[in-house]
Amino acid sequence: MAASMQRSPKASTLLREPLLRDSGQQVSVRLKGTETWFQRSAPPDMRSMWQKIVDSCRELPREVMVVLLIDFLNSYRSFGFRSVQYAYMTNEFGLSDVDTAYLLGVQSWLLVIFGMLGAVLVDAYGVRSTALASLCVAVVSRAILTFGRTREALVFALLGLAPFGEAVLSTGIYTVALKKLTTPATRGFAFGVQYGVFNLAGALADVAADSLRTQDTLIVPEGVPLIGGMAWSGMRTHLLGTWLALLASLGVAIPLLWDVVIINLHEPPAPLSPTFSSSPPPRSFLQMSELEALRATATPEQLDRGYVVRPDPRLARGARRAAAAAQAPPASPPHSVASVATWAVAASRRSWRSLRALLAMRVFWRALWLSVCLFWISKQWGDLDQLLPAYLERQFGEDIPIYTIHSINTWVCMLGPSIAAALTSHLEAFSVMLPGLWVMALSPAPLVLFPGIAASAAWVVLMSVGEVIWSPRQSAWIASLAPDGREGVFLALLSLKSLITAIPSTAFNGMLNDAYNPNCEKCRDGLGHFCSIAAPLPPGFHHASGAACATSTTACVGGDFSAALNAPNVTLLHCPDSCQACPGWESQPATMWLIVLVTSVSSPLMVAFTVRFLRGEGEGDTGDLMSIPTRERASTASERASEPDGKAVHVSVSTRPAPPNRTPSTELR
Repeated sequence: MAASMQRSPKASTLLREPLLRDSGQQVSVRLKGTETWFQRSAPPDMRSMWQKIVDSCRELPREVMVVLLIDFLNSYRSFGFRSVQYAYMTNEFGLSDVDTAYLLGVQSWLLVIFGMLGAVLVDAYGVRSTALASLCVAVVSRAILTFGRTREALVFALLGLAPFGEAVLSTGIYTVALKKLTTPATRGFAFGVQYGVFNLAGALADVAADSLRTQDTLIVPEGVPLIGGMAWSGMRTHLLGTWLALLASLGVAIPLLWDVVIINLHEPPAPLSPTFSSSPPPRSFLQMSELEALRATATPEQLDRGYVVRPDPRLARGARRAAAAAQAPPASPPHSVASVATWAVAASRRSWRSLRALLAMRVFWRALWLSVCLFWISKQWGDLDQLLPAYLERQFGEDIPIYTIHSINTWVCMLGPSIAAALTSHLEAFSVMLPGLWVMALSPAPLVLFPGIAASAAWVVLMSVGEVIWSPRQSAWIASLAPDGREGVFLALLSLKSLITAIPSTAFNGMLNDAYNPNCEKCRDGLGHFCSIAAPLPPGFHHASGAACATSTTACVGGDFSAALNAPNVTLLHCPDSCQACPGWESQPATMWLIVLVTSVSSPLMVAFTVRFLRGEGEGDTGDLMSIPTRERASTASERASEPDGKAVHVSVSTRPAPPNRTPSTELR
């Protein structure tokens, strides 16, 4: 009797999957529990949406929270410098638009190279080891950017240390960690939450930058080693905050970030049956006895979920093999150049076979083509960082809340993705992405028609709405296509196109600024502040004029400044508070934004023309989230495809997804 009451290993699967999904019927199980005030008082639609979000959160393992916390701190570090780097380099170090753009372009190219290396390291050494190594280097790199005062220090930090220390942290390391901690059913929601956390950090970084950038009165106490007594600009103080965030990220990662993976407790033993776990099937790295032991020790909650979270057995076994090899007697070294060459050739052949197998996958080329299609629309993120701050500051002055307008993007992206994921996770990927791409592509139109502050805010709002619709879904789509156990190499190969586009795309923004929205060095001091204060020159000041325009710390006189900023007395001065008021300055902002609009529209057009290929129509696996319920039904059918007497039974399973309701990444930025 006891044997007959044992829990079926597929019970949780049958409870989660309605048997009559294709017929349009819906089955749900609601457990009685304590309702919150919001659940009792909110409208029915809001309560339903809230319940979906709460249920999705409960399905995520606790380890996801650690990944999200580290990602938050790392994102503050990333956004904190990325949004201000253009102004920091042009104002603090006196670089021109073109020089700044080329330097950032070279850095972007190196970030791709080292990002690919980091992706390989993630696969070989795991998330923990890779994250700790890169965080340590990033701490040194950001310290040099924060405390350094020379162009040599700037170049060394940007091109010498940042390519490893910061690129590895930004090339999918946490994407791999999240994939290993989610199932296809929870992955879309988890990536949506990650996108929200990522952008919350960016929003807070923008608020900090806007509140600090005009404050130039911080004097470091004399007792502080190396930097005591120095005056710090507000922008440099802001960078200090990003360095402290990096230290906090390292402090969290050391005790809490580990290489763990979801292990499906109900994995069928049949060698040819499909698998839908976020990691490779347990049978590929676990003995059946080990899997049975996990099932026996699992809690009822874990059995109901269908998985447990355990240290990645593949990395643990690799470490044991390495330890055994270290204790074994050393092998005799090769005694000839020929033997070394033979070993090198064999190793290169193995690597080439692995790479060729990945390149032979049709899903790789689908993912690569999508990233090519999205190049111009993704460039709007670079425009947001490099064109918008320069446009607002040079056209309208320092008093404009530049980074508050910039932060609209991150606030929308913080709140929107989780809601969008909860409402659209049942829809086919490209039926969600294409409308979002069109909204984002057309978003620069207000700046073309009515250039100004309100139009700038409208662009950021429209761009952000489009982004939250398509970008998180694209990230989840790419992660679903990545072959199990080789996610890092898959993401690294996808970034190959950036080797070609990194320098030209960044340099292109520098040329746009230089041609249509140039800087006005003749009307700004060494920290980039406008000479907007009319003041008499102090007695003993050796200059022919009696008055001059000035900043809070500098009188704008001499060969570095426009002669129009000097006058015999204060009443004759017209001091500029923006480049637009600087004598002799000209710009064509509408033309600049028209170029951004035209190039952006090319992306949704390319996706629309090739959507059948991107969807994988005609293939057995569509590679998008909508196909997952269909694949699970196929899995259940295939498990029943063999009778107890061992006779094979032919089962025909449709792979066409059920029609979705008609209500609607990067790429991780």
